[in-house]
Amino acid sequence: MTDFICSCCGRRRSSRQMIVLGGDKLCYACSEEYTTLCDHCGERVYRRDARQVNSRTICPQCCGQILKKSH
Repeated sequence: MTDFICSCCGRRRSSRQMIVLGGDKLCYACSEEYTTLCDHCGERVYRRDARQVNSRTICPQCCGQILKKSH
């Protein structure tokens, strides 16, 4: 196994502890702190990009789909 550098904290980690989000490689700790799962599609997304719609955490892609359906 090879190591990687976490895109968030900059620490060297074992690749067994890697979560890939877009082009970023995150360690488990940063993944738990900075990301969440979309309640609609289940994809991992940065918390800063997620939206709250009807008390659900929604990724930008699903948010666009949900808003289109409601109009």
